[in-house]
Amino acid sequence: MTSDEHSSESRRADSAAPPVKNANPLRQLALWILLLFCIFLMIAVFMDRYTPTSSRATVSAYVVSIAPEVAGRVIDVSVADNSRVDPGQILFRIDPSQYQLAVKEAEAKLARVGQAIGASTASVDAAQARLVEAKAFRGNVQEQANRAIELVKRGVYSQAKTDEAKAALKQADASVGASEAELKRTQEELGPGGAANPQLREALAGLERAQLDLLRTTIVAPAEGVVTNLQLSVGGVVGVAQRAMTFIEVGTVWITAAFKENSLENITAGDRADVLFDVLPGRIFAAKVESVGMGVAQGNVDPNTGLPKISADNSWTRSPQSFPVRLILDEGRPKGVGYGSQANVVIYTGDNPVTNAVGFGWLRILSVLTYVR
Repeated sequence: MTSDEHSSESRRADSAAPPVKNANPLRQLALWILLLFCIFLMIAVFMDRYTPTSSRATVSAYVVSIAPEVAGRVIDVSVADNSRVDPGQILFRIDPSQYQLAVKEAEAKLARVGQAIGASTASVDAAQARLVEAKAFRGNVQEQANRAIELVKRGVYSQAKTDEAKAALKQADASVGASEAELKRTQEELGPGGAANPQLREALAGLERAQLDLLRTTIVAPAEGVVTNLQLSVGGVVGVAQRAMTFIEVGTVWITAAFKENSLENITAGDRADVLFDVLPGRIFAAKVESVGMGVAQGNVDPNTGLPKISADNSWTRSPQSFPVRLILDEGRPKGVGYGSQANVVIYTGDNPVTNAVGFGWLRILSVLTYVR
């Protein structure tokens, strides 16, 4: 075969060979998507363990139902709905007329008993009144001191707050002790037999009860807070232990965040966290973990019938259980944040630069999205 014939055969073979096809672009795109999915899945798994996030966080505080310890007609409401109040500030007053009469009756009874045993009861009456006031004041100081000590333990207040609370409580105890000593002195002036007289002791107890009821006609704020959902008005009648208004203590505010239980492995008290409130878009607040909830309600028993409830969930994977995590803000409650406000939380459980950076960045993206959400 000549060279020309060989070249001709080669050209015919090349023309008969099938053309080479280019790679399918959709297949390459699918591979990239699959690769990105795997990367995001791995990041999500490590995020749940080392830098968990939660969008189910709310602002919590102590909510107190203000209820009088005596019944009567309301003659004055000194606060407005959603108004800020200070500790000891008068909230409302109940008509004291009947309780003033009860004090006078108790005083008259004590006087009669005193006359019957041949002793003057004026000093005993005054000393008894001072003792009642001192005890009522000490009870209020004791509650504030306990609250202050608890907040110091949580790191909300400084140690100086404990010293102030203890000093105030010591002063209140001294006042009660002085009043008791004064009462004892006046009782001893009645004589050994007079002070131990059963009729005199009964009269003294009745007078103390009447004076205490009279003090209870003025209801004051137990701490710094806000009165809300106010529906009380002058002229209304309230009963004993009947809720008259709702009081939210603003001095003690924390964040309750729900986290899946597979995110709790590395969360410990003291871990740093960032909080984003829906009501304050674009602003991130520093916080720390105070505690992790030890249990949640199971709901395995019907409260109406007492019979067990069986879950009908037959899926291959059950829904994860969530536990509450309690966090405290470093700078206290921000202005504008109220009880029940929603928030997003990111917890940094340690030195995890990759997941911490992802959590840090994700919360900043959310802080921008909250403007339009």
